[in-house]
Amino acid sequence: MLGFSFGWSYAQVPTLLTLAPDARSTAMGDMGVATSPDNNSQYFNVAKYAFAGKAGIALSYSPWMRKLAPDMNTLYMAGYSRLDDDNYLSGSVAFFSSGEMVLSDGTTAVTFSPSEWAIDVGYARRLTPNISLGMAFRYVSAVYADWNMLSISSTGAMAADVGAYFQYPIGKNQIAAGVSVSNVGTQFNFGGDTKASLPMALRVGANYLFNLNDDHSLSLGVELNQPFVYGAKSTFSQALLGVGGEYIWQKTLILRAGYLYNNKNYGDRSHLSFGAGFIYRKFGADLSYWLPVSSSSNALDNTIHLTACYRL
Repeated sequence: MLGFSFGWSYAQVPTLLTLAPDARSTAMGDMGVATSPDNNSQYFNVAKYAFAGKAGIALSYSPWMRKLAPDMNTLYMAGYSRLDDDNYLSGSVAFFSSGEMVLSDGTTAVTFSPSEWAIDVGYARRLTPNISLGMAFRYVSAVYADWNMLSISSTGAMAADVGAYFQYPIGKNQIAAGVSVSNVGTQFNFGGDTKASLPMALRVGANYLFNLNDDHSLSLGVELNQPFVYGAKSTFSQALLGVGGEYIWQKTLILRAGYLYNNKNYGDRSHLSFGAGFIYRKFGADLSYWLPVSSSSNALDNTIHLTACYRL
């Protein structure tokens, strides 16, 4: 439980939309716009689903920032289904809880649990054997507190994502590239002139898959994530840069590692990441672990993500 005594309204960029949700991407430096398609492509690049299998679903969980509060959590569920050879439908539901908080003006105290949730639906189409496009529409809601009135309220916003994905075989290997623009939409209105913009972002990435032989494969990638704030100037210093790799043995056991760079003046979230996973028939499970490398005390120490998935 956290306690606060402030004299202004709770208004900030929604946390939920800035958090990579699944264990695979968070083990590889938060990469996902150009990595091979998976059940959680909805968050990074919905266009990737056009090269996925018949259908799939995944559930992800992370105990978040436990150095600050013992009850912060993120939950994410995503899935997709093939309509025909070239068209795919997808969707996801996400939830973020900041845990229980106590607001006080020195005389009166109010306990509440700020939270955010989002639901979206997406569509992807394969244009050629190598190129696909996708779009998703999202509704986001937040429960917040007015610290002046010591009251609880909620607000919502609409947003859209667009993405493109390219993959091309080079012998037995494959090169891939992706680009997406996410969270283009309306603002949260917290009453009066207090508003918060959705965290718009441009992601650009590339990935190369080495199929070493029938038992071993290795993929390496890089991704740039450039945030944009409505009505404010964005600089390249705000960009996040992720690099990572994934090794798969006999399409069963998986090892991953990565690094995410984040300027110390714009979040200071730089960290190494590690992960592992396994695939058994149509089922899979993944785990990731973060090791912050920033110079300041980091509330993200020892953050883990867990993902379970089923794929036809």
